[in-house]
Amino acid sequence: MNISHERLGDHTVVRMNGRLDTVHAKTFETYITETIQQEPGAIEVDMAHVDYIASSGLRSLLIAAKQMRAAGRDLTLSGLQPHVREVFDISGFSTIFKIV
Repeated sequence: MNISHERLGDHTVVRMNGRLDTVHAKTFETYITETIQQEPGAIEVDMAHVDYIASSGLRSLLIAAKQMRAAGRDLTLSGLQPHVREVFDISGFSTIFKIV
């Protein structure tokens, strides 16, 4: 998995490429936590190139959402592939996150 971020105006976009599975979830969790601490404003997680998400990946995203909510900031997920979106819908996570 490759992870990067860039500042776009008043928000930060975090881009992922690969599988958000058990092997990579902790790496993502560390990366997003550091980004939340370092970058002000809203964060968009661009998941257009994430082709698989495991429960550990969902957990990492939930931790990020809780950190953002506690700071009064918005976290948005974008670009979910249909089969990844289905995981969010089946698990109920699509009601927790703002997905565009």
